[in-house]
Amino acid sequence: MQSHTSALFTAGPVAHLLDLAIRVRASQGALSLDDEIRRYGRLVADSGTANRTCPVRTGAALLDFLGDLLERDALDGAPQEFRAKLSTAAEGTDPAQYLHTLAGIVRVLDRDLPPEYTELPMNTWEVGLAFPCLTGFTAQLTDDLDSATVADAVRALIAAEHPFCPDSLAPWAAEAHRALVLFPDAAAQRENLLHTIPWISPDALRELLHTVDGHMLREHA
Repeated sequence: MQSHTSALFTAGPVAHLLDLAIRVRASQGALSLDDEIRRYGRLVADSGTANRTCPVRTGAALLDFLGDLLERDALDGAPQEFRAKLSTAAEGTDPAQYLHTLAGIVRVLDRDLPPEYTELPMNTWEVGLAFPCLTGFTAQLTDDLDSATVADAVRALIAAEHPFCPDSLAPWAAEAHRALVLFPDAAAQRENLLHTIPWISPDALRELLHTVDGHMLREHA
């Protein structure tokens, strides 16, 4: 039976930071570990909930804690998924020392202000976590053969959810507004979002918001 503590190793900041390290190693120099961790810190800082419940320094502390346990041979019950991930990230170096090194990098970078998007654009995993509704809407546009426009796809989704649509539409609208505020022009959206959300543009986001707002005024005011 799996221990109730297994989530410490397989979910949350430990797993995510190791995934980032593996992603960087697999890129063979195309990605920077510092930049990926800076993106991680920016994502956490941008979410009041994440920053309150599991700030970046907590992720660093967990890495150090697990490194300490490894040094004392006290991690016999760690899930195989974690051991395999750590082995891949460490790639031949001492696993405990690697965890301490990674924790140190996270801790040092967390002392700086989060990077501006003009300095360090979003990448695929950051967009997926920051804008899950807009990212997921890509499948709606692709799969709905009757949707000729963004507005058509939004109306189809509303029809499927109505009359219980306010709960699902609110995060959609919030993400669309946030994307327009953070990236108000086509060039900024192309640099940060287009590689993950291929339909996105300032006009498409405004069309989405206009359709959602129109429905709410007609049906729910």
